[in-house]
Formats: sequence, structure tokens, C-alpha cells
Amino acid sequence: MIRNDYLIKRKFNSYLVPGVLMAIAMQLGNIVDSILVSMFIDIDGLTAISLSMPVLCFMQMFGFAIGVGGAITISVKLGKRQLDDASGIFSVCVITVAAVSLVFTALSFVITHPLTLFLASTSTLQALLEPYLFIFICCIPTLNMCLVFSNIMTVDNNPKLGSAAFIVANAVNLTLDYIFLKYTDMGMTGAALSSVIGFASGILLVIPYTFSKKRMLRFSLREGLKQIRMIGTIIKNGQSQAMYFIMLILKYYILNAFIQNTLGADNMAIYAVCINSVYIVRLCVEGIIGVVQTIGGVLYGEKDYYGIRRLVKRTLLFCSVTVVVLMVVFLTYPQFILTIFSFNKPDLFDEALLCVRLFSFSFGFYAANRIVQVYYQTTLHAKISTMNTVLDGFVLLVPLSMLLIGTVGVLGVSIATIMTEGLSFLAVWIYRVIQQKRGRLPQKGFLMIPEKDGENLMDITVMSTDEQAVEISKKLIECCGQNGIVSEKANVIGVAAEELTANIVRYGYKGNKPSCIDINLSKVDNKLILRLRDDGVSFNPTEYNTTENEEGFLLGGIALIKSIADNMTYTRVLNMNNTVIEIAV
Repeated sequence: MIRNDYLIKRKFNSYLVPGVLMAIAMQLGNIVDSILVSMFIDIDGLTAISLSMPVLCFMQMFGFAIGVGGAITISVKLGKRQLDDASGIFSVCVITVAAVSLVFTALSFVITHPLTLFLASTSTLQALLEPYLFIFICCIPTLNMCLVFSNIMTVDNNPKLGSAAFIVANAVNLTLDYIFLKYTDMGMTGAALSSVIGFASGILLVIPYTFSKKRMLRFSLREGLKQIRMIGTIIKNGQSQAMYFIMLILKYYILNAFIQNTLGADNMAIYAVCINSVYIVRLCVEGIIGVVQTIGGVLYGEKDYYGIRRLVKRTLLFCSVTVVVLMVVFLTYPQFILTIFSFNKPDLFDEALLCVRLFSFSFGFYAANRIVQVYYQTTLHAKISTMNTVLDGFVLLVPLSMLLIGTVGVLGVSIATIMTEGLSFLAVWIYRVIQQKRGRLPQKGFLMIPEKDGENLMDITVMSTDEQAVEISKKLIECCGQNGIVSEKANVIGVAAEELTANIVRYGYKGNKPSCIDINLSKVDNKLILRLRDDGVSFNPTEYNTTENEEGFLLGGIALIKSIADNMTYTRVLNMNNTVIEIAV
């Protein structure tokens, strides 16, 4: 009996599909939105969207940062089985984002025109940009609330609803985009309005979440205001995401202005294609990497270091294959990328082809940096995550881009991106190694987690069969004896493990299909802690009332365990049952 990654692999696969679909919905919405604007308006419409990005990124930053930071904080709390704190953090996130977004709505009537004049250099671009900005700023609460709820629903046992919120939002967005742009003269107003209505539709999925039996979190205005001090922790855990958006704001504004002034508006079209190509990469890898955030936070809270290693290894494998496929497509068919964005500058076509091909060499480093950012953010090493974000998003990218654009023209955009992605990853790697040697960061290696938790006495996976239920009892009793635990306490642990395992075998899986159960025994603060984890049907033994003679439960079943344990807790996290028994020694 040894530990395996059966349950982690199943959770990875079950969260991968909703995560990928969510990423596809988000990025495909951006891509198709850009395609439709360039098709039904013209390439100047796409340029106007690129010019709007500093403002849009600033407005969305709060929804993304607090949504991600809140989800990470909640997942760690759930891993530690601190349900009341997790619900309070959920309430704080909703209250904060709603308040900030409504302030932006109130300001939209006075700041839109000045921002338009500040961002666009020609009257043509200003006429396209202003209505687009106004609708987005005015209606930003719909987008930000959708971001918060989709992230939190995902960690709260409802990954399909979290994914569906964005799928619905972008399906409605793209449908209305086509209708407004093709059949009306709304122009850029229609492009913005379709996005707003789309995200408003996504928020409607909060209704089924409210009535979901799977959810562990509860919203409370009073608890949210009471725990508002936790906003600092939430922002800290989401600071990498916030810095990502701040870097985007600065990058977009400085490079947009520099390219317009140095190379002219026509070359902005090539830059816009490259920027939108990033959405294609994000579409393919963000959903994979996002699983680290969703599952990794809970595993980190549980100190399941074996599970974290297997999770990251699987993420790297999936990302590597995806990146190779994308590079082949971009290198072989760059004209397809230009065609889908309706690139219509014949005199710049050859240069644009080369830019797209060169740009693809940054994809591998891009995926590596995103894994660095998400993993360290999830495992509460926000400083390293933020450092990588700042280097990658601005500190290296903007100076290199300006230098190379001034030297080799628009090709400098792609060359600078490759150099930035590679140097950012290398710089953070070197920084981590130096800090680990100085003892300022824990452990060795990229993951910065112990090879084995020193508190663990036994960490194994068993098949959900009656035979293994009996066998695990013997193994645990033997383990306790080897670690100096008196036989009385060892027998209690053995009985509890056998009873809970037998219950999972008999009632946990429909159709009598055998599965796996992770069993961990640790010793902390003079307590033996037995944890059982399975992905069977939801069942809370702490709320189960029965008599010792009830049919189907061996040796008194749940009632017996309650009578012999000092404490017994249960959580349903990542759609897995987590039952914890504590016995004083």
C-alpha cells in the first residue's frame, strides 16, 4: 500500500474541462470580438480596441485580482477546514468589488471624453474609441461581478457553473456582436453593449449556485463587513494578478503611443494582430494552468505535498504539448492568423507574416512564466509571483520593445517579446535559487515544498474494497506501534479507519465500481489525526444519526466512531469528501 495520484488525476481531469472551456470562452470572446469588429467596421476598429486596453484593464483589474485572490484564500481555508472564515472571505470579495465597480459607473459620464483624447491620436480613432469606452466604464459592475463569482464558484465545488458563467457570457456577447454589427448602425457602441449584456447574462448563473447543495460558502453582509479587514490578505494573494493588469495598462499605453509616433498608425495594425495572438495562446493554456490555482490551493492547505507535485507535473505535460502544437500552426500558417483578423495592409503583409512567425517562439516561455506566476501565487509566495509579473509585463518588455522597434522597426515587437519572456523566467529562477541558498525561501527546487511532511506517519492510497478496509486497519495499527503509540490509541485509529473505509465502499460509489481512497495519518501537537479523502457521493458523517444496530454499518459504524474520537470534522472540497478524526495521545 503506497500513495498514488489516482484521485488527484481524476480531479485534474474533472476540473480541466471546465477550466479549459472557461478560458476558451474568455479568450475566444476576445478573439472573435476583434475579428467581427475588424470585419464589419475595419482594421481601425481593431486598433481602437487596442487603444482602449489601458482603461479596460484598469477597470477589470479589481474583479480579476479580488476574484483570484479571494479564490486562493478561500481554497487554502477550505483545505484547513476553516469554513466560517472561507464564507466571510467570500462575502468580503463580493462587497468590495461591487462597491468599487459602482464608483466607476458614477464616474463614466465625466471621464470618458478626456480619456479618449488622451489615448487616441487621430479624430477617426477618437470617434471609434469614445462610445466603446463609455459603455464599458458605465457597465463595468456586470463584468467584475461575473469575474468574482466565476472564480469562487469554481473552488466551491461548482466548477461547471463557474465555467458556464463565462461560456454563457461570451456566447451571448458574440451572438449580439454579430447582430449589432451586421444588422444595425450601432458600430463600436454595439460592440461594447454586446459584451455588457453578455456578462449580465453570465451573472444569472449565480441563481442556481445559490441553491446548489454542493456549495460550502454562504454570503452574509454582516459577516462581510465584520471581516473587511481580510481584504488586505485577499489583495496580497491576488497582488500578482493586480500587478499583471497594472503592467498591461502601462505597457499598452506606452507602446501604443510609441508605435503611433515612431512607425505610424498602419504599423499599429501589425502590433494589434500580435497582441490579439496572445489571446489564442491564453485560450489554449490558461485553462490548464488555472487547475493549479483551483486544486493546488486546497492541497497546499492540506499539506498534501505529494498531490502538489503530481498536479504540477501533469500541468507541465499538458502545457508542453499544447505549446508545441501552437508553434507549428503559427510557423506553418501565419497567413491564416492575419486573415482571421482581416489584416488589409498589402504593403506590410510580408513584414506582418514574419512578425507572427517570430512571435510564436515566445509561447513556451509565456506558458512557463504563467505557471510560475500562478503556482507561487497559489502557494502564498506572492513576492516571487509578483516579481515575475512585473519583469514580464513591463520592466523588461517596454524598454526592450522601444529599443528594438527603434532599431529594426515593427519586428522589434516580436523579438522583444521573446527576449522578455525568456529573461523573466531566468531572472526569477536565479533569484529563487539564491534566496533558497541564503535560507530566505523554504526547501530546495522549484516547488519549494518538502519531499515528505515530517508530521506524516503514513500516507497511502487504497482501493475501495472490503478486503482493503480490513487491511488498512492492520497497517495503521502496525504503523502506530512502530511510532510508539500505545495499543489502546492504535486500535481506536484502526477501528475508525476500517469503519469509514467500509462505509465508503458500501455507499460511496454507485454501481459498486471500485475507486480509490487517500488515507493519511499524522501526529500534530500530541494528537493523532486520521484523514480520509474520496470522490464518492457527498456524505457528512458528522451529521449522521444512527443506532449501533442499524443495518449496513459494521461494528456500530458512524455512532461508534463518534463515541471513540475526540473530534470529528467533515468538509466537501473539490467535490471530494474529507473526513478528519482527531484522537489525543
